[in-house]
Amino acid sequence: MLQWGGNLLFSLLIFVIMFDPTNKILHLKDVFFILLVGYNLIFFKPDFRFVPHIMVVASVILTAYIFAEMQQNNIDYEVLFSAFKSVSPLFMLLWVYRYDVIKLSLIPAFLVSLLVTVLYVLVSLNPVIEGAVWRLSIHYDDVIMMSRRQILGIPIFAMYYKSLVCFIFAYSLYFYLWLNGKKKRHKLLLVPLLVTLFAFLASGSRTTMLLPFFIAGVVAFQRIRNTRYAKYFVYPVLGLFFVAFLCFVLILAMETSESSNEVKYAHLVSYTKLFEEHPVYLLLGQGPGTSFYSAGFGEYTALTEWSYLEVLRNYGVFGLGILAVFAAPLVPFFRHRDEERTFVMLFSYVAYLLIAGTNPLLLSSTGMLMVLSAYSYDRKFLNPKLERNLL
Repeated sequence: MLQWGGNLLFSLLIFVIMFDPTNKILHLKDVFFILLVGYNLIFFKPDFRFVPHIMVVASVILTAYIFAEMQQNNIDYEVLFSAFKSVSPLFMLLWVYRYDVIKLSLIPAFLVSLLVTVLYVLVSLNPVIEGAVWRLSIHYDDVIMMSRRQILGIPIFAMYYKSLVCFIFAYSLYFYLWLNGKKKRHKLLLVPLLVTLFAFLASGSRTTMLLPFFIAGVVAFQRIRNTRYAKYFVYPVLGLFFVAFLCFVLILAMETSESSNEVKYAHLVSYTKLFEEHPVYLLLGQGPGTSFYSAGFGEYTALTEWSYLEVLRNYGVFGLGILAVFAAPLVPFFRHRDEERTFVMLFSYVAYLLIAGTNPLLLSSTGMLMVLSAYSYDRKFLNPKLERNLL
């Protein structure tokens, strides 16, 4: 009964994070986070082995702030506070062994994907609805980003939901269970699978549009990788497919006529100039809450979509501590890659870490949700007594 209560609170928090990543619609992220932490403090024993993970991230942010003050850099203290607040979900690492976060995210991911699908259809059919949704999105800090763009000369209408990247584990598990689960589940899983797939395809972002096909390839590969003729036929075909896929990604990335690429490359030029003028930032960081001039935006900004460069700019070499916390789940994932579902989850998390490199929500509640999901899955390997039944 106590576990059921924790699962309910965690599911509600996940839904709020996925539905309202900017916390401008419901204003409930803080409420459900405090309720969840309080519930676990009262009823469950914390796992103190994760205290170093939490302390590393907090210490990196605090140390970079101190060095920023010593360098007399201009600091926006609201942004600084947001930096601490954005990583606060890591506090749930103390009780992550109690939860299967990936399983708990299935229904929230489906519901938000269903919302995206319905809105996409309505907006496509009626320009009046498009205007209303656009105005609401602007009011709520661009929680939905709509645009008409061209990819390889093909015009598309895009609707990108800000929390989309944290649907990766849910989509991967949907696809895995649909392909490998019991036949009775096929029809039931097909609906959430297709709805979540549509949310990715409708995003208009190259990486998120290609992601479902990458996951599909991983799931298919894990199913046939141990077959008798895999080494002679499957591996060469998949190798050619991977090379073709990589070339396609490079072609999209080098499409200079695309405005988003122009902005990204302009950011890179500005980062290069910043580090050339202030090489100390590579060591000590400019500090959280600081800003720099980016030619991509044509103004000073505290955040771009080059997340790993942002970690380097803000925290210098100390940022490696934050990246280590993000990368740590890969170790048990890799050790147990022979288990079929773990093989899929491994590449799903790798895909997320790659996508996060060009997504400004790495150090945010959505990013922390992905980290908690990875650590919760790893718990069944680190402590077999606490292993939970997956779907």
